Amino acid sequence: MKKTTETNKKKEQGKLKLYSTISSNLITYIIVMTMLAMMFGFVTYGFTMYQISENRFTSDEAFFIFLCFFIGLYMLLMVLFCIIIGNQLSKPLKLLRNALENFDASNMQHIEYEGPKEFMDMVDSFNNLSDRLRDIENENKRLADEKNKMLADISHDLKTPITVISGYARALHDGLIKENEVKDYLKIIDQKSSNVADLINQFYEYSKLEHPEYNFELFKLNIAEFLREFLVDKIDELTVNGYELEVNFPDNEVGYIMGNEMQLKRVFENLIANTVAHTPKGTLLSFDMGCTSEKVLIRYEDNGGGISDEVADRIFDPFVVSDPSRNKSGSGLGLSIAKKIVEYHGGTIVLERYAGKTQTSYLITLPLYEEEQEEETKEVEPKKKKR
Repeated sequence: MKKTTETNKKKEQGKLKLYSTISSNLITYIIVMTMLAMMFGFVTYGFTMYQISENRFTSDEAFFIFLCFFIGLYMLLMVLFCIIIGNQLSKPLKLLRNALENFDASNMQHIEYEGPKEFMDMVDSFNNLSDRLRDIENENKRLADEKNKMLADISHDLKTPITVISGYARALHDGLIKENEVKDYLKIIDQKSSNVADLINQFYEYSKLEHPEYNFELFKLNIAEFLREFLVDKIDELTVNGYELEVNFPDNEVGYIMGNEMQLKRVFENLIANTVAHTPKGTLLSFDMGCTSEKVLIRYEDNGGGISDEVADRIFDPFVVSDPSRNKSGSGLGLSIAKKIVEYHGGTIVLERYAGKTQTSYLITLPLYEEEQEEETKEVEPKKKKR
């Protein structure tokens, strides 16, 4: 993209100069050629008139000599004109032909040319096309690398629990497990089976959201009421697992959006699940919400220790986990799925960065329902905690 920008800048700078066109060159050459022929014709005419006055030629002979000289010069100028025009046409065409014959998407060179404006435009178009093809090539390479990494990560995430299930099942079948330990082994097999099912469901959801034709219906939704009901259902589960929940919604705050309850529920489920999977018990989870004249702002935070810079820069990429060895639970798809769902709603989700990194904070913005934008909405920013 950088070279594309440079090409466009060069093109814009070139527009400040007055480059001739092929048609203007043709007209100029014809005018010059005709003027030279006429000047030579006047000289020849004067010469023949002088010879007639000296009784050396008759009028018919003088006219014939004049006509031969004039036509001969005109033909000579025409040949010269064709040679000049041919050179002007062949140079850029040769450049373009060589560029096309040696075209390499992975190592493309720009064509440098100055001449008639039509050919300069063609060369600029070729250079821009080359830049776009190179960008597409780089993007395809990046996607291929991501696909290979994704397949490797999927294989790793599925291989580990399946290996455990297979080993324990074989041990049970061969009678290698003591009778008083059978239930424990069956419990582990059941747990690992559930993990595999969860991973497959995550992969399925992610692949659905990646498909360009996938969509879900949006309905008018009171996001404040939806979040309150969702968090009321979650508070007992979090408390039992040793986590605290804090909610700071203004009592009079009402924000209507076009949303899908099931998909939005998955967003907040994934955010909370990510916190629970990577923070110790006793961590405080908090939700704040506010509205501006155009959008709803939701801030979700936890004080579980923050996220490292290496992970934070790629937190919404698929299969990114906080533990590089991938020994901890989680597929690394939860936040990627959450981001895609939020973007499908026309919103954004970003990881807010703070000095010290003792907290993790996500800011979600969702556009207000259009009718709501026509009413006066009191601007209430979601509260930021002191750090």
